[in-house]
Amino acid sequence: MSSRWAQGVLAAAIALGLTAVEGTRSRPAMSAEYLQIGLGLFSLSVPIADLETFAATGEVPDTLDTYIDYLSPQARSQLQEALNRTVEISPLAISQMTYSALGEDFLNRLGNVVQTPSGINGNQAMRAALILAAADPEGFSILKVLQYFPTVGIHVDVGELLALEREMGTYFSYRDASLAAIAAQSELEVAATSEGLSAEVPDLRQQGSVAFNQTTLTLNNQFAGIPAETPRRFEVDIYLPEPQAAAVPLVIISHGLGASRADFAAMAQHLASYGFAVAVPDHPGSDTNYQREFLANLAYEGVDPLEFVYRPWDVKSIIDALAADPIYAQVLELNHVGVIGHSFGGYTALALGGAPLNQARIEANCNPVEYVLNLSTLLQCRATELPLTDYALTDDRVTAVMAYSPVTSVLLGPESVAQVQTPVMMVTSSSDFVAPAVPEQIHPFIWLETGEKYLATFLSASHVAINGEVDFSDQVEVAPQVSSLLTGPDPNLSTSYAHALNVAFMGFYLSDRPEYEQFLGAAYAAEFLSEPPVALTVISNLTAEQLEAAFGDEPPIPIYPDPVSPELAEH
Repeated sequence: MSSRWAQGVLAAAIALGLTAVEGTRSRPAMSAEYLQIGLGLFSLSVPIADLETFAATGEVPDTLDTYIDYLSPQARSQLQEALNRTVEISPLAISQMTYSALGEDFLNRLGNVVQTPSGINGNQAMRAALILAAADPEGFSILKVLQYFPTVGIHVDVGELLALEREMGTYFSYRDASLAAIAAQSELEVAATSEGLSAEVPDLRQQGSVAFNQTTLTLNNQFAGIPAETPRRFEVDIYLPEPQAAAVPLVIISHGLGASRADFAAMAQHLASYGFAVAVPDHPGSDTNYQREFLANLAYEGVDPLEFVYRPWDVKSIIDALAADPIYAQVLELNHVGVIGHSFGGYTALALGGAPLNQARIEANCNPVEYVLNLSTLLQCRATELPLTDYALTDDRVTAVMAYSPVTSVLLGPESVAQVQTPVMMVTSSSDFVAPAVPEQIHPFIWLETGEKYLATFLSASHVAINGEVDFSDQVEVAPQVSSLLTGPDPNLSTSYAHALNVAFMGFYLSDRPEYEQFLGAAYAAEFLSEPPVALTVISNLTAEQLEAAFGDEPPIPIYPDPVSPELAEH
């Protein structure tokens, strides 16, 4: 290893290490005085005061001259800009996040990179620095974090930093290769279409022409597992088309963690305008009561594990209640019901469609929990606290399932997903950092053995991409860039895709409309619906071999994880 190469690595580490964390010229009373960057036997000590000088003036002090010379003019300008950038962020939100299980895991990983001068994990010091920097009246910034670090010096372990970067780089390279394989499969399916789209292609993104009315019912989940002393009462909005010349197909929409039935009103209204009856419940225990925690710190640990059972039972209760009502029973088709679910609701939909809770896999994957690059496993591993029994979540009346960004890898795994026999559309968003595309939807799509399955991919969209423009301001203090991180670049566009896919899928499988089959094909998505900045693909086939070939190596995430023994669930 040449010293010149080492100096280049250390110079790059300044940019990489600092920009991974986010001035001001005044110094707090408790302040770190130097930043030490080490790689093996090589070490660089940089006075933080000199970084402040560089940030303020662009002039390079002698202590930085040798190393910043290795940065391009553009990189040098970006480093100065990053040092000076301030962000308004709530110290309460930072505190809540860093004291959550997720935040502690993040700090432990970061603490392997950013350490105290004696080489001790810097997690506690980093927490204090982050909270104090957020509380500074001049705004949160990289320099504020450095200044508030409660030790004389800060040690950055470049080896750990590069190892973390390599892990993340491999992970995202595999995701991109998987998306490329999906795009190639879409092209194959478009080319294989023997006939083009019909001459007059309807735009299913547009509202339909059927009038409907909306009422709200209050129901009880009365399954045997619900404690009598704590009845589970919930409200459900019913959208009913009129008039009803024949039995109307019913679609039930299950919201995700921290959401509510109101968030899916537009989706329900769109379906109702095409002649579907739609029921949208609130799931007590995982609805808006958890919204603030979800958005502020992703604190899944407060969710009652029984929600994994109660949610499918809520949907069963809706069907039972409508079947017992002489008016609804007469106008609704209740033996062929469709379920649409988002995130936690996506799991709910798949469970109703035939996937049992996989308690052996939950036990195997959650001891310990691994969720650095997959936040959803923190939620899924709450199921380790469930008593061991058969919860009978499947409902034979559910005959079509759409799962948007479902959480599946731990709760279900390949053993349970393979048991789903209803038609399924799995929908994934490529930039979803909450329920990542590859482990939670793309691999599970391959696990599906049902003969009628589809994988829809929203490129560039994120986790909350199907509810239009989402205003988080009344829930928690969220910066605009965080809102974009949760939704993607154009949530109205991705929402319009969802509306079209819902009508096509439920129209074909519930309404006996064979002409809708063409709108489930790759051609309709690629040639009619898809437009920038959120590209859309829909495919009906994908194999493990295609993903492996696209990546060109053994995937960093096994496509089929190691089998688990049912005996594991007994311990």
